[in-house]
Amino acid sequence: MGLFWVNYQNAPGQCIYAQGGLKFRADEEALCRYFAPILPHVSLNDLIGEAVFWVLLPSTLAIWIFPFLLYSQEILFAIIIGLVLYLILEIGHMTLYLKPLNYLVFILANPLPQFVVYIVWAVILIRSGSVKEAIVLAAWFLSFRFGLESLISSILLIPFYKIYFSLPPSDTVLRNIGWHYAKKFGIDTSKWKMYDRETGNGV
Repeated sequence: MGLFWVNYQNAPGQCIYAQGGLKFRADEEALCRYFAPILPHVSLNDLIGEAVFWVLLPSTLAIWIFPFLLYSQEILFAIIIGLVLYLILEIGHMTLYLKPLNYLVFILANPLPQFVVYIVWAVILIRSGSVKEAIVLAAWFLSFRFGLESLISSILLIPFYKIYFSLPPSDTVLRNIGWHYAKKFGIDTSKWKMYDRETGNGV
C-alpha cells in the first residue's frame, strides 16, 4: 500500500468511482486488463490514487498562488492571471505526469492548511482596509475548493479536449500515470490500448 493508495467503488461493466467521487470510464476488469503489464509492480489502488491527486493539481496550485497575485496585482489582473494559469495547468496536467510534483499536491491539497492560510490573508486584508480584496479572496477559495472552477474548464476547454484527447480528463490522467510506470519498468506502451466502451475501439 503506497502513499497515494485510495479505495474505489467498482460498477461492473460501467465505471469506477474513486474515493472522493472521481469517475473513471472503465470498470475494474477493463483497467486490470489494460494495466496488466505494470500491476505486478504497482497496484490499481495506487494508480487510481495518483490520478486522484494529479487531477487536483490545477485547482490546488490556483488556490495557493492566488493570494500572492491578489497582493501584488489589482483585483481584475489578479483574477485574469489566476484564471489563465489555471487553464494552462488544466491542459498541462493532461499531457504529462511528474510524480515528484504529485507529492507536493498530496500535501497542498489538504483543505485545512488552505483554509488557515486564507483566513490569515483575509484578516490581513481586512485590517489594512482592503475589504473588496478579502471578499474576492473568499470567493476564489470557495470556488476552487468546491469545484465550481470546473464550469470554466467545461465551457472553455471541452472543445479543446475533444480535438486533442481521445479520453475524458480523468482517464487521460490515469493512462499517463500508467505510461509513466511502464517507462520506469521498461515496458513498451505503444502496444497498449484502452478499450473505448462507446465505439468498441481501442484508443
